[in-house]
Amino acid sequence: MKKPINIPEIRIKYNRLIDPIFIFYCQNNPELKKSGWNDWVPPQKEGIDRRVENYKTEWVKYEEKILKGLIEITSLDFKNQIIDVHIVSGNPRQISNPLIIKSGFLPDEFVDVLTHELLHRLLTINKIKKEIMVSEKYTEETVATQNHIIVHALLKYIYLDILKDDSRLRKNIEDSKKHSTNEYARAWDIVEKEGYMKLINEFKDKLSK
Repeated sequence: MKKPINIPEIRIKYNRLIDPIFIFYCQNNPELKKSGWNDWVPPQKEGIDRRVENYKTEWVKYEEKILKGLIEITSLDFKNQIIDVHIVSGNPRQISNPLIIKSGFLPDEFVDVLTHELLHRLLTINKIKKEIMVSEKYTEETVATQNHIIVHALLKYIYLDILKDDSRLRKNIEDSKKHSTNEYARAWDIVEKEGYMKLINEFKDKLSK
């Protein structure tokens, strides 16, 4: 009997309580000043509210397809009935648990970033061990690269097999090349070399043992 699919409710909202913490961090961390955050000006509250509404509108177009696709291809469950997505003014790095995303993304970019973070959440909440996520021949890669090999393979599956949109895939690969390290781009190189379905099937085989 086929296992029923439990699609969680994704609640996207501005978090006014934690936002001041992120604003202070972005404006005062010496390391971030090197990458231009010292010139960053937080958006007005009205601007964030407008962006959040745009994020909600854009996400709902893809929500069921993406979540259902991830659950079916991995046979994993999000386990939560509700997943809160906290939007803050700014943040140099998005967070999957708790799920925190900056307000600076365009709506279509937000969908891709949220999908990426939900993938991390799905793997973390199911306590997937490193040896299941990573092939033995890539254990010498950095931790960030190892963590993103299966994430990127699953993202490629979502882009090509579920959304039928290779432009999102190309943009994601190009954006990875602009990252401060080459770790994300390296993970994409491995996915392209090995084949995303091969990596996904190896992952599923290990899960079933």
